[in-house]
Amino acid sequence: MHSIRSALLSSLAVVAGLFVVTSSAAAQCASPSTGPDVICGDLNGVQNYTASGTLEALALGTTSCNMGNVDLNWIQNTVNHPLMTGGAYKYKVVSGSGRFEELGIAWCKHAFAAFQENVCCTCSIPGGLLQVLHPGCSDPYTPARNGTQSGLGPRYQVNPNTGAYLASHPVPSGGNNGRIQMDVSTLETNSASVRYFGEMQYIALDDARNNNNDNNTSYRELSVTGSGTAWTFGTIGSTVRTKGAIEAWKVVDPTVTLTPVTVPESSIAPYDGNARMMLAFKTTSLGGGQWHYEYALYNQNSDRGVQAFSVPMPAGVNVTNIGFHDVDYRGGDGEGGVNRDGTDWVGTVSGGALTWATTLFSVNANANALRFGTTYNFRFDADQPPTAVNLTLTQYKVVNNVVVAGVDGPSTPVVPPVFTSFCSGDGTLLDHTTPCPCANIGAAGNGCANSVNAAGANLTATGTAAADNVVLNGSGMPAVVSCIYLQGDSPDDTVFGDGTRCAGGALIRLRTKNNVGGASSFPDSTDTITLSARGGVTVGSGALRYYQTYYRNSAAAFCPPETFNVTNGWKIAW
Repeated sequence: MHSIRSALLSSLAVVAGLFVVTSSAAAQCASPSTGPDVICGDLNGVQNYTASGTLEALALGTTSCNMGNVDLNWIQNTVNHPLMTGGAYKYKVVSGSGRFEELGIAWCKHAFAAFQENVCCTCSIPGGLLQVLHPGCSDPYTPARNGTQSGLGPRYQVNPNTGAYLASHPVPSGGNNGRIQMDVSTLETNSASVRYFGEMQYIALDDARNNNNDNNTSYRELSVTGSGTAWTFGTIGSTVRTKGAIEAWKVVDPTVTLTPVTVPESSIAPYDGNARMMLAFKTTSLGGGQWHYEYALYNQNSDRGVQAFSVPMPAGVNVTNIGFHDVDYRGGDGEGGVNRDGTDWVGTVSGGALTWATTLFSVNANANALRFGTTYNFRFDADQPPTAVNLTLTQYKVVNNVVVAGVDGPSTPVVPPVFTSFCSGDGTLLDHTTPCPCANIGAAGNGCANSVNAAGANLTATGTAAADNVVLNGSGMPAVVSCIYLQGDSPDDTVFGDGTRCAGGALIRLRTKNNVGGASSFPDSTDTITLSARGGVTVGSGALRYYQTYYRNSAAAFCPPETFNVTNGWKIAW
């Protein structure tokens, strides 16, 4: 096909400019776009190559279609012809959770002539090999043609949003550079839990100038067989037009969420100032109170790219297995003809967020940013279930934050209100270390045993902090002695008389009460103040306070020569 194209070009180049698109051309496609509008109408096949070292390679054929109502320029050796580029993806279930990762990317194929065929629509002026693609017409490029290294140019010379690129470009050399290359360690035969997809994208200056460049990407499923360094790729089914391969993840797994993301770009006329990305995500319950969070971010046509990816992380969430996946740039596909930095983004929990980031453009023009036509993955496990959060993307070339709402992220841990007994003298020592002073262990949940009650005295509370009606209730003390209700602002853990003191810090004697039958309460019917007011704490503040009842225990021969003891403790978050 290349020889046919070349032979006809010289005679048709002049004629191409003489064709006039009539108003009837718009009827050749249903609802044509305004201006030229190129899409990938078909991924028409696969060219397999012999692996170079551990790098397997392929090229994908493409058939373009002009879905607009104006000729699309196709002039070789200028900036007025389309480029074709793409990549290969793998879906796999790992530890019960699906992953959708890009395995490799291609350089850009520079187009040089267009047939006028009918793959997508009825071609307005069929038949010729021209330096335009007429409305409704299609043009095929074989996989071998798209993989010919002499026709490839690097991505770094291309602005996918404006469609601008350099007509003069270096070409890849050596091995399979410029083709879609994948390390053989990432390949395995198709199965129910392993599937592959190929993606191709068109970029054209006149298409972008008419803001028709958000529909230029299409994908198709691929078959993969082989082993070692010998793998064969083929096509499965039909091409899914005007959708990036990332959308295949939801086809494979309908529980995946797809969120289109519009990011700001150049707003200089005639451009609309927007670029398109797609975020796909899924949360999987792993059991045992653990959830796996998986995100894939596809940059379709943003030249500014992405430098950081940040998920809100509430205090108290335990995060493990933080992961990241990117693509490799090979063969000198970076500014200055060197490969872009392949350093993985490191995920760090700080400032209430889990953030992955690479170096800023102002520091390194070849940093490992998320550039056009590529997908990066971010993942982690957490001990909290998902809730809707606002995820933040930071652009690379122009530092700017883009907020994406309604994305899965860990929820804030639910901490039940603190209103519970603690620091008992029953010998369990679950929340303190000081035992009863003479092995005078009390009953479960009580303080240490006293001279009249081997079970020890007990402190409970009724009411709620929110309603400010809490009452402390002491029982199990000697029948007619007095006792003191105490409040502390920190826990204690020391021997105190015949028991252990649990309320410490700044102590407040709330009230002295006379026991009746070994029991009393504060506040009771004789009090005109609430527990919070007497203790000087504000309801709803979350302030944590510790309470205990200290009482007379007059048998001097019991335990050490002391004559007092204490209940267990009670703690309340106000």
